[in-house]
Amino acid sequence: MDYFLIEVSYEIGNKVGGIWTVITSKAPYIDSNNYLGIGYFNPNESPVEFIEEEPPQEISNAIADIDVDGIKFRYGTWINANKKVILIDSQAFKQKYVNKIKGDFWNLYKIDSLGAGDDYNDPLAWSYAAGILIEKLAKHIKKKIVVQVHEWLSGGAILYLKSINSKIPTVFTTHATVLGRAYSYAGNDIYKILNEEVNDLELAYKYGVPAKHLTEKATAWNASVFTCVSDAVSREAKALLKKSPDIVTVNGINIDYAPDFDEIEKMRAKAREKFKEFLSAYFLPYYKINPNAPLILTSGRYEFLDKGYDIFIDALSELDKKLPSNFDVIAFIAVPSGTYGLKNDFVANYLSYKNLRSSIEEKVKEIGEELETELSYGIESSQAIYNKIVNDIRLFSKKLNKERNPPLCPFLLSYPEENDRILSYAKYRGLLNSENNRVKLIFYPKYLTFEDELLGLSYYQLLSLARVGVFLSRYEPFGYTPLEAMEYGTPAITTSNAGISYYLIEKGLNGYGVYIQNLYDDRETLLNNISNNLLRIVTMDDEHFEELRLQARASAEAFSWKDLINNYFKAYELALSK
Repeated sequence: MDYFLIEVSYEIGNKVGGIWTVITSKAPYIDSNNYLGIGYFNPNESPVEFIEEEPPQEISNAIADIDVDGIKFRYGTWINANKKVILIDSQAFKQKYVNKIKGDFWNLYKIDSLGAGDDYNDPLAWSYAAGILIEKLAKHIKKKIVVQVHEWLSGGAILYLKSINSKIPTVFTTHATVLGRAYSYAGNDIYKILNEEVNDLELAYKYGVPAKHLTEKATAWNASVFTCVSDAVSREAKALLKKSPDIVTVNGINIDYAPDFDEIEKMRAKAREKFKEFLSAYFLPYYKINPNAPLILTSGRYEFLDKGYDIFIDALSELDKKLPSNFDVIAFIAVPSGTYGLKNDFVANYLSYKNLRSSIEEKVKEIGEELETELSYGIESSQAIYNKIVNDIRLFSKKLNKERNPPLCPFLLSYPEENDRILSYAKYRGLLNSENNRVKLIFYPKYLTFEDELLGLSYYQLLSLARVGVFLSRYEPFGYTPLEAMEYGTPAITTSNAGISYYLIEKGLNGYGVYIQNLYDDRETLLNNISNNLLRIVTMDDEHFEELRLQARASAEAFSWKDLINNYFKAYELALSK
């Protein structure tokens, strides 16, 4: 790069969602000597991601030039991306100036933010402060500068620079439109209206997002270059922002730094042992289960309809009818929600089983030692120990309430369980974890980490172990979850609405370790297709499954940043030329 890139995102040093993944994964392909990130200082999140340092002279001088009070700047290394960044604490600045900024933006851009709350005011004040910082940095950094801004939350930086008639080239990237997300979250299908003449302002007011929508729209129109991360988002932008992108900057993954198959296999082996122990403790107090049962995994934000959890549960119900008798499958829904800890009765059964197992292992070891030291005496002694084991098992069995099924969720939710849509719908569809259910369902409403008190596996460990990852979003501007599954050699099922699907189809990869389901098929056809794909994958022999895993990984390689980063470079060059 013969220019200096300043990248602005609310998620730099402040992990919130998918944009964090985009920026950290493409970071190795950006020249560190010509890069500076600007992020939001979150006192709860940022200290974990960020090491504060003394800024170099040119940055120190730029900060010293700022004569607006209430803004605190922290310079240092963003650990997750290994890049130098400035995090801005703009809380005091917001309290003092946000209403003036909102008034100015109404006069300049007709952004109606009169009724907007802190979910708008926070990013607006922060991004405006970022624009002030960029203005000063441009005077001290002795190179051509390009500014990359992600999402409406950072849009204030571009709008500020435009308001002072700055000539700094800017690139604005939309990862999902505000209005598209709001419309879909309300249970509507945004893709059905994109070919119509949409009154975007009317919809923005109807769904309560006028300030955010108008900020996004103004930023798209005032940036030097406008980009979207998929053809799906491009369609949204054209219909809802009334502007088509100059370039589609398809999201990628850092496949060159991903674990190879040997590393993944080691990860899988470790995860398998932990997961087998977890399944045994979860189900064996109630009935016999195959602890090596194949794992079907879904994950994402708790957006019941947007993420298609109803479709997933419907497909599992169909699979439950199609599976051979005595063939168990574990369906694991990793979707964070509010919890108060583990259920007491579950803990009692779980710990009783683990204590029993530990006791049996000790007694079996004792039998072995007796037999080794004094064979003739040991036989009688071993028989006595064996009798103790049998007695322990009988006592354990008497403690259990065999009339109940294993819980669908081991956690006590922070709201009434009957109000949980995932659990209610699973029960409605007959997924009860009864002994007769071939599909055993576990709703896991906690973030998966090594420190997790129950499972003790990270998300990527569980992902590597899964037989298939299923991600059936109705609204999915890109779709990192199926891509991450493929990266770890796990076959994936996704939908025609996901932004990733456009690129997969373009590259001829549908059916090559990843399966795109057409959401506009009638419901019966859709569920039949999904359940048949699941049935084929979970019952596949090892040889064919290994081939499928290789295909999934090969399809993921089509999304390598090594190639896709060039789309961003083209956007920067275009901005400079303008």
